[in-house]
Amino acid sequence: MQHQSRFNFLLLFLVLLCVSMKASARHKFSHGRRSVQERVVNVNGHRDVCADIIGPNWNKITKKGKSPCKTLVVWVPKKTGFTEFVKVNKQNEVEGGFSIAVFCHALQKLPFNIQPIFKPFINEMGQMNGTYDQLLKQIEDRKCEAVAGDVTIRGNRAQYVSFTAPYLSAEVYMLVRATHEWNQTLWTFLRLFTKRLWRSLICACILIGITLAILEHRAGNPKFARPFYRQLIMIMWFPISTFFFHEGKILNKCSKVVLVMWLCMIFIVVQIFTATLSAWLTLDQLHPKLPPSFQNVGYQKGSFIKEFIIEEYHCSRCNLRTLNSYEEFQNALSNGSVDAVFDVLPYIDLFLSKYGSDYMKHGPINQESGIAFAFARGSPLLQKFSEAVINVIESKIMLDLKKIYLGLSTLDKSQPNRALPQSLDIESFIGLYIFMVIVMIVAIIASEISLCIKDNKVHDQDDEEEKPKM
Repeated sequence: MQHQSRFNFLLLFLVLLCVSMKASARHKFSHGRRSVQERVVNVNGHRDVCADIIGPNWNKITKKGKSPCKTLVVWVPKKTGFTEFVKVNKQNEVEGGFSIAVFCHALQKLPFNIQPIFKPFINEMGQMNGTYDQLLKQIEDRKCEAVAGDVTIRGNRAQYVSFTAPYLSAEVYMLVRATHEWNQTLWTFLRLFTKRLWRSLICACILIGITLAILEHRAGNPKFARPFYRQLIMIMWFPISTFFFHEGKILNKCSKVVLVMWLCMIFIVVQIFTATLSAWLTLDQLHPKLPPSFQNVGYQKGSFIKEFIIEEYHCSRCNLRTLNSYEEFQNALSNGSVDAVFDVLPYIDLFLSKYGSDYMKHGPINQESGIAFAFARGSPLLQKFSEAVINVIESKIMLDLKKIYLGLSTLDKSQPNRALPQSLDIESFIGLYIFMVIVMIVAIIASEISLCIKDNKVHDQDDEEEKPKM
């Protein structure tokens, strides 16, 4: 009994030890999970977006510089349909986007640590609280606040905020429907070759004719024992009449070599001409269908494009339509409710990457200074942050961000129109011409050698015939 009680006590001790170890492990795991969650939440209880974007390396580097601001309040626009640059979820939390990612990487390259607090610029209904101009005025005279998003640098905006170096170009383009046209005329076949190539082909035929005239004249062909002006006509006509009409009679064997070479040249030129003509005739050309007037156009909601259209084209405000997504762009253009849509180049390219088969961009209509971040005038962060933005642009990070957020690999499909094939020039046939000249020179030399040998044989025979008579 004593041994059994000791065994039971030992068994109970082991059970309690296992339970305590399991509880300790669970506590450590839950504490570790909370610590991971705390890493993406800053001291003020806001979500640390940059930690989600950059990962565990966010603010882990020890920096010696002293930050002029402990925290940086970053206001961002909220959009419903254009979320590639800034994405705000239904709970009004900033999740990321291309502009936010560039902003976070620029913060990472600053010589001091600073904690950003991203806040969407929204009203009580959870919608965008005005235009981009009103968003920028939100940070006026606030040294430790900024605006991150697809904000275009404009002269009127620079009166109350300061912009960093631009991280994207922002030319204004017009988006219109495309029309399918076949750009061929009665003289299209002449455009396949350049004028210089046509002239060189004619000169090559004349040169072959002259070579044949020399060879046949030396061989005693009676067709070339005519007045000079008839010999000129024969030079052009003799190769054609010999091959196609069997009118000419060839006396020199070297002339046959030149004619074969000429026929090969014609065959090659005809094959290239036929292939190029086929490409020109079957190419479907897209052309922008420009509207006759700009009284019925669309633009992205909240953008400066509205004021630009009114100032540039003197359009009536009542005919301008605000559009909130790429789908509204497509529907408005397809059903004819707008004749054109104006926007900056990044959004136009993103639209064409999705619906580019029936639409085209036209422009640039206007050159803007670019898309950048905004700080309050006189902000102590502006100069260092601009330098950090430039460092991000010049690094490989920028290309990676464009691939992730903007789909850079698909932007080459944004413009489906293909240009007409390039007209062939003399460089395309330079090898053929060199070969042709070499053949003609060799033929003339071989012909002269053959004639000399033949004349020597004739002289030898005459001498042998004269000897018995003496």
